Amino acid sequence: MIDKNSAIPIYVQLKNILKNSIMNGEFGDNGMIPSETQLAEKYDITRTTVRRSLSELAGENLIRKEHGKGTFVSLRPVRYSIWNFTGFTDYLRKKGKIPVSKVLTAEEIVLNGRNYFKLERARGVKEGNSTIFLTIDTSCMPCDLFPGIKRFDFEERSLYDVMRREYQISPSIAELLVTPFLSDARTTKVFEVPLNLPLLTVKGAVSTSDNQEIELTQVIYSPNMDMKIATRISI
Repeated sequence: MIDKNSAIPIYVQLKNILKNSIMNGEFGDNGMIPSETQLAEKYDITRTTVRRSLSELAGENLIRKEHGKGTFVSLRPVRYSIWNFTGFTDYLRKKGKIPVSKVLTAEEIVLNGRNYFKLERARGVKEGNSTIFLTIDTSCMPCDLFPGIKRFDFEERSLYDVMRREYQISPSIAELLVTPFLSDARTTKVFEVPLNLPLLTVKGAVSTSDNQEIELTQVIYSPNMDMKIATRISI
């Protein structure tokens, strides 16, 4: 029940009550939940408070409102289709979404006698008050091509935008290998999925239009990702 003397806001308490009921299967997928008026009367709170709780749940894709019908449980996962390397940030912004990046690793390493800047990020999208992480991206850029690149805040800036604007180097060609991948401790934590869940990963290199290699990359995709691949068939 609602504790009006609690330090936890009333709308958060109601949100948690409804979320637990949804997750426990009390309403069932596509099941109708009580109206704003019914919830307000049941918990002796204002409809404004109820409306805010429902808005939070809608932002987490747990419910949907249908005009003239009511509010229904919606447990269908949000799917995203990203099969391009024009840049994660650019892609989501064009779709009207809010991209989120969390830096996991940022360090200089040596590969085959050459210094690289290794950047590992969890990439996601803002959905209401929650973030759905969609990929774990690992990028290794030659330090001689991108001197001082580690000074940029890659939780705020797009890597490819920095390449283009700050170094006048434009990614153009991506040669990638798609392979299966079982979720490990790291991906389980970031994507909030079970251990050993089958996932997909791509590995390869990104080059400029004149074939200068500028990035070694690996992308691990979460289960919330769909891939669409088109190819021309020659006979």
